[in-house]
Amino acid sequence: MADIAEKDDVEIAEQGKQLELITGRQTAAILMLLFNDEEAAQILERLEPHEVEALGEAMFSVANVDATQIDGSLDRFLLLTMNQTMLSYKSDEKVSRVFRKALGTPRAETIMNRFAPKRPSNIAEMLKWIPAKDIAHLITNEPPQISAVLMSFLTPEVAAETIELLPPEIQADLIYRVATLGPVSGKALAHIQALLENTTPGEADTVPPMEVGGVLDSATIINNLPKERGRSLLKELMKRDKITAKLIEDEMFIFADLMNLNKKDIGSVVRKIDASILVPALRGAPNDLKAKIFGAMSKRAAETIQDDMAEAPPQPMDAVIAAQKAIIAVAKVMLDNGEINMAGAGADYV
Repeated sequence: MADIAEKDDVEIAEQGKQLELITGRQTAAILMLLFNDEEAAQILERLEPHEVEALGEAMFSVANVDATQIDGSLDRFLLLTMNQTMLSYKSDEKVSRVFRKALGTPRAETIMNRFAPKRPSNIAEMLKWIPAKDIAHLITNEPPQISAVLMSFLTPEVAAETIELLPPEIQADLIYRVATLGPVSGKALAHIQALLENTTPGEADTVPPMEVGGVLDSATIINNLPKERGRSLLKELMKRDKITAKLIEDEMFIFADLMNLNKKDIGSVVRKIDASILVPALRGAPNDLKAKIFGAMSKRAAETIQDDMAEAPPQPMDAVIAAQKAIIAVAKVMLDNGEINMAGAGADYV
């Protein structure tokens, strides 16, 4: 009997080791392989490109799992979903249908625009699946303004990667056009969507106008470029339009860049900031930046700010952003005057 019990213990331990080898991603992969083709395809349709790639790789890696691992994956899935509901599934479509039925489409659209979350554009969704080299090829064959609109729908990382693949002589012009885009007609948006779908836009395909681009978009693209290339493009923009280039440069300096200041300089900035601004600004700051700022203050001052933060009511995000921009403005002036130095920031600071 003792031998049997010992054997059972060994088997249980081995099963435990096997289950430990199954990651969350592999659990999902096992479930995908248990679904029929149609069910699995419906799930894949809802995933982001990087999620599809990771899941596909995991599905190949679990091809030889045993029954114990499959059972363990199902148990893990049930445990994770035990407290989940389906209430949010397609809730946006449900709300839209109800409002349209009650108010009619025109009035429903008007009132829903006031509170409904903005849906991502179909253009942005389609671009997620296109490699940067193909987007660059597409841009070089389109009019500059259409290319700029297309760029504004890319993530900053992909936009920067695409910029680097374009001829150097058109890079600055494209970033400038992104910064100055403004409202884009529905006809132009329909043209881009048809371009990506390889179809011809019809009259019924016209979409509402949309506000796209802006100096922040251009600033984030430059911030994702290699520093030397970003500095060079900013200089080209300065020659073309100093006001727009300055606006882009200001947006390139973000609150998180204060991490690039040394203890002495960050202390110099903080001493110029009133507590009424510092408290909301730090409410939205990363923990490492908070620690660095508190470390540059006297113990008593840091404790006072921390107490004020703890006692302050919740702050609207607009108030937090405004406070952070006020601090950035002070730091920018100090940088321009040579009172402090910064290494590693997005803009050309030394």
